Amino acid sequence: MKYNLILIASAVLLSTLLTANSCKKGKSPVTEEQLPPETHIGAFTIGFKVDGKIYTASGKGGLLAGQHVNYSYFADSTIDISIGNTESKFNLHIMFKYLGSLGIYVLKFTPNRGEFYDNSNGSIPGSLNTYTTDTINNGYVNIKYFTATIGGILAGTFEMNAINGNGKVIHITEGRFDIGNK
Repeated sequence: MKYNLILIASAVLLSTLLTANSCKKGKSPVTEEQLPPETHIGAFTIGFKVDGKIYTASGKGGLLAGQHVNYSYFADSTIDISIGNTESKFNLHIMFKYLGSLGIYVLKFTPNRGEFYDNSNGSIPGSLNTYTTDTINNGYVNIKYFTATIGGILAGTFEMNAINGNGKVIHITEGRFDIGNK
C-alpha cells in the first residue's frame, strides 16, 4: 500500500512538472532592446522609437565616441540636446529656447526644432537621410526636470514627426532622455 502511494505521488509530481514546463513560453536567447526608464539622475541615456523601431544611446562623450548623449545650455537660453550612436548610425538633435520653466516646448523650425539623421542602411549622407520638423510636421519636448547649473541634469520626454528632402515623413514616439552635464 505504501509502495502504491509513493508510486502514485511520484507519477502526479512528474506529470505536474512536465505540464508546467510545457506551458512556459519560450524566450529567445537574444534579448529584445528596450527603451530606458524615465529617470532624472543624470544617467546619460536616451531612447525613442522611429516608426516602431527602437533607437537608444548612452554614455557621455563627444562626436568621436561610439555613443554620446549630451546637452548644452547657451547664454541665450537655447538648449541643444545632441545624441548619436555610431554603431546604429544615427544622430538626433533637439534645440529649443528654454523659457525658464518646466513643461512642453513645441518643435517646428528654428530656433525650436528637431532633426533626426539615419544612416543605418549605409546610404550616402544627404537630405534623404535627414528628417527635420517644420510647420506641418512638428512635435514637442516635455522638460520634466532641469537644473541649470554646472553639473546640472536635464530630463524629459519627446515626440515628433519629421520630413526628409523627398517628402517622406517619419514618426518618432515614446522618446525619453536623462542627461547629466558633468
